[in-house]
Amino acid sequence: MKTDDISERYADQKVGLILRLLQDDEGDTASVLIEGSQQALRMLAELLLAVADEPENEGFSISPFGAGKTHFSELSELGLYIHRSPGAAQQGTIGG
Repeated sequence: MKTDDISERYADQKVGLILRLLQDDEGDTASVLIEGSQQALRMLAELLLAVADEPENEGFSISPFGAGKTHFSELSELGLYIHRSPGAAQQGTIGG
């Protein structure tokens, strides 16, 4: 299934995806929190699989402050960009 189809299918569900940075005990950024309802996590899983499988689409983004904002909770601090990097597995690095 295509990413746009997935996004459209979940648009009316108000899934409430939350993305935030978590800090460690010293206050340094340690992790990204991905939180949400069952529907939010299923939507994210479907989007990840779609980007992995769509040969004509190597990236997809949504943001609580722009395109795709209907998918996010008001608590979300971050958007996301999913990018399939050609050959990254063979190179051992992502992004080049």
